[in-house]
Order: sequence, then structure tokens, then C-alpha cells
Amino acid sequence: MNTKTIFSGIVCPILTPFNTNGEVDIEALKVLVDFLIDHGIETIMTGGTTGEGMLLSLDERKIIAETVVKKAKNRCHVVIHTGFITTAGALELTRHAKAIGAEGASIITPYFYSYNDEALFNYYKIIADEVPDFPIALYSFPGNAKQHIHLNLFKRLISDLPNIVALKLSDPNLILLQEYIQTGGPDFSVLCGVDALMLPALSVGAKGEVSGNANVFPEVFIKLYNSYMQGDLAEAQKQQILINKIRAVFKDELAYFKAAISLRGIPVGDPRPPISKLTNQELAEMKAGLAELHLL
Repeated sequence: MNTKTIFSGIVCPILTPFNTNGEVDIEALKVLVDFLIDHGIETIMTGGTTGEGMLLSLDERKIIAETVVKKAKNRCHVVIHTGFITTAGALELTRHAKAIGAEGASIITPYFYSYNDEALFNYYKIIADEVPDFPIALYSFPGNAKQHIHLNLFKRLISDLPNIVALKLSDPNLILLQEYIQTGGPDFSVLCGVDALMLPALSVGAKGEVSGNANVFPEVFIKLYNSYMQGDLAEAQKQQILINKIRAVFKDELAYFKAAISLRGIPVGDPRPPISKLTNQELAEMKAGLAELHLL
């Protein structure tokens, strides 16, 4: 299996559509899968932060994973986010991801409580040992999950657990990103999770970007990535500036992603409470901001 392809390029953590009753809208999810593939996304990830994974039940996360794997079959890669607040839950989701034919898992550190490095190592070891031939990406998001994957822990994880082949860093610490890249070596895939740093991250060796904004405007992210890979730095810089402007309009909040993608003809409903939907004023300001960027 070519894990360089799975954990590289633009990885889109797909939004989770909800119907008016607040239930997962499977048919809308299928439409969104088609939209992303038709616009060039080559890897979709389910159940992540952008997908409101931490607000979903285990059963909901499983049916979403099954739906996306089936819908995307032979058209794009599918990675399942299987991190959970308990080791048992993460293990259950990872086993399920492998069983349904996903190509890999992304696993955030356990969240809410504080854990030392030994606890975090054991969390990943239990899961990785259960699926030794299944590619795993570490997912570090200290701003939300509270935990840091310190460099010594990272070294131990990739040394002792060979199916850990990638890491996504959702943190603006570019120095740390470079340390992961240097420590992981050329065959290890480090992905950036901060869209404002996509081009700088690629320039220091990141293999790609995991972007929630890419749900709405996948073509912008793909153009930046392809331009950089083709040596067209000027065009890549132009797209990075555009991405930064998109981020300013969306304020890095998924309620904006959901409202904006409906303007592209893909209605996905509102976020799941307690996340608030946009006010009428916020929606009007967003529409005006995107109009100024000539994106709609």
C-alpha cells in the first residue's frame, strides 16, 4: 500500500451533514463525497474535528465511515479518524475502519484529561499492535486535545510501532513541524493542519495539508499544492494569500464551512449543538466577504 499517497497532498476532513432533526444525513454525505472527488480531492478523512467527530456517537462514526468508504471506492483514498476519549473506543473504531476497507486511520491523542508520555505511548501501542498492517497517522492538536506529542515520545512511537507512518500537526509551531519532519525522515509523512502555514510547511518538507476549508474550496488548495510541486512558487504564493483571505472570512469555524458549502449547492445542515449556527448578520458578512474574493 502506498502510504505516501494516502497521507500526502490535500487531505479533506469531510464535514458531517445533519438533517433538520439533527441526525446524520447519509444522502447529503454521499453528495458531498462526489463533490470533493469531482473537485480533485484524492484523500477524504471522516470523523475528524471538522467532521464534528467528537460530537458523534460511536455508531454514527461507524455509519459515516462505512458510507464514505463505499461511496468513494476506487475513486479516492479514505482515512478514518478513530481517536477517542477512551482507549477502548479508539480501538473499536480502528478495528472497524480496517474491517470496512478504509486505507488507514488518523488517531488524535486522548483528550480532556492530562496524560503523561507513558500513557500516550500505551494508548497508541495498544491500537497499533491490534492492527499491525494498517497505516496509522498520529494526530496532534494540543489546542483542542490538551496533549502534546513531545519529540522524545514521537521518536519512541515511530521506532517501536512501524505502522505509524504519518503525523498531522494542528499547531502553528513551524519549528516543531520541522523537528517532526527531520526526525521522521524522508519516508515518514508529516502533514500540516494549519492552512495559513500550508506553503511554508511544504517548503520545509511537509507532505501535504489536512484542511477543513478544503471542503468548501478544494480547488484552491489543490492549485497551491500542484503549483508548489511543479516549481511555480509565484502561483503557490498567490494561492496561499487567497487561502489566508478565505480563512479570515470563515474565522476557522466550521459553522462557516457548513453555511458556505450550501452556497455551492451542497446543503449539509447546521452544526450539532452546542456549536452555534451562523446568525443572519454573520451569514450576510460571509456572503459579502466571499463575493469580494470572487469565489461564488
